[in-house]
Amino acid sequence: MEVELDLLRFWRENRQSSDKPFSTDKPRAPIGLPIDDHWLIEEMDLPSTVRYFADKAYQAQVNTECNNRFEEAVGIRPFSEAVGGKPLLRIEEVMGSRYETVEGGTPWLEPGPTSIEDMHAKLDEIEALTDEGFLALICSKGGSFSRSLEPRQCNAGSRGPATMATSILGSMNTMYWIIDYPEDMDRFYQVLGDTIIRYHRLVERETNTKYAGYYWLDDNCCLYSPGLYERFCYPAMKRVMDEFAPLPEHYRFQHSDSEMRHLLPFLADYDLHAVNLGPTMPAEVIRKALPKAMIHGQVAPMTLRNNGFDAIVAEVKRDFEAVGADGGLLVTTAGSIAAGTSLQSIREFMWAVQEYCRYR
Repeated sequence: MEVELDLLRFWRENRQSSDKPFSTDKPRAPIGLPIDDHWLIEEMDLPSTVRYFADKAYQAQVNTECNNRFEEAVGIRPFSEAVGGKPLLRIEEVMGSRYETVEGGTPWLEPGPTSIEDMHAKLDEIEALTDEGFLALICSKGGSFSRSLEPRQCNAGSRGPATMATSILGSMNTMYWIIDYPEDMDRFYQVLGDTIIRYHRLVERETNTKYAGYYWLDDNCCLYSPGLYERFCYPAMKRVMDEFAPLPEHYRFQHSDSEMRHLLPFLADYDLHAVNLGPTMPAEVIRKALPKAMIHGQVAPMTLRNNGFDAIVAEVKRDFEAVGADGGLLVTTAGSIAAGTSLQSIREFMWAVQEYCRYR
């Protein structure tokens, strides 16, 4: 369905409606459009994804062309047009993962250690690193730190320990080993927490930054029962959160686009400010468990991609009617906007929020 949108007015209202959690003194519920490189690859029909990720000048060119297309239809430019430098190692790579890129896909983390003995050897290696050795490892791909002239404050973040473990050790090994070798995995999660904290503290030092907030992206936490999550993941997450977001005003955010309602009591204990959780989780269930957290969701990405105008409107209205009255809803997809979602569907999504999520 063709919808009418005044894009300048739409995004002006969105700015007026953002940063007002649990307030209805705003035009409407704000919207989020989590567009990423999966969407871009399909929208731009790239002949080579390997080139896109390897050739930074080409990546910037493609991003600019995609932004032009996106801005005309939607009114914003979501992709960086700067020519990026070489990357720093991620925490998972410090712990033993390696990146692989194949045609048709985005870069993927492959596991490193393949046995308990390999895992302990890697943990020994990490714990033996001096700070300078740790920094040299982070920069081993040729990346470098950009130092702020003036001290600045911002949020830190990473994927969560459940998801990191599956990238570092492999999903099947992680699940087997937490059952068969629980004491060994206790050590893994202890060192993982230590490494996350050390990584961020060194980045703070090198960039003249102070972290005062933390966000987690932990899709694979759904694999853990409450008991296993409490033993292995919760202590690492709580320790990192307390390290970088110790005060009530420090921002704390959790994303997991999986079915993990069995873990909601743990999320409540993190005292989160906002969550973006899986599309099978009703907004009212999240609100009951997390009454102080802004809900970023709960429209299913596949609804936006596949199901058409009426279904999009229905899900937007459903969520606003369920939890929108308290001002604690940011309407967005439960997970990233899926590759293959049309610009027309995104416009219909925006229209539905504009029409059915208003406070004035």
